Amino acid sequence: MRSRYAAYSLGLGDYLVNTLADAHPDRALPHEQLARSLSRARQAQRFLDLRILHTSTAADRGEVLFHARIFERGTDRSFAELSLFLREGSAWRYASGVLVPAERLPGDLRSLDRSAFLALAESVAARPEP
Repeated sequence: MRSRYAAYSLGLGDYLVNTLADAHPDRALPHEQLARSLSRARQAQRFLDLRILHTSTAADRGEVLFHARIFERGTDRSFAELSLFLREGSAWRYASGVLVPAERLPGDLRSLDRSAFLALAESVAARPEP
């Protein structure tokens, strides 16, 4: 997760594409087009901090719960995400994630464990912002 966050902040689109799981839907897009698009995130966003809140692995599956502080043209675009990674060969690859925007997160992230995050994500899905 840390390497993907750093890759976003540095505009390393090829790395981001290469670290997607084979079954990730974005893999259906042309590699060069996707890499170019992912590289551009750096131009509009400032990546300020990554905080890992929880990790777990079981066989070839891993989870990372993290909080990313990101600003885009002065607007806070920070979020927390529970990401699923799959081991493919000898590498871990990003498969999917459940995201909650910062404005829906508790003020104290130390209380945000996996169970609390999933309950929060479910409530956000049930009551989307107006």
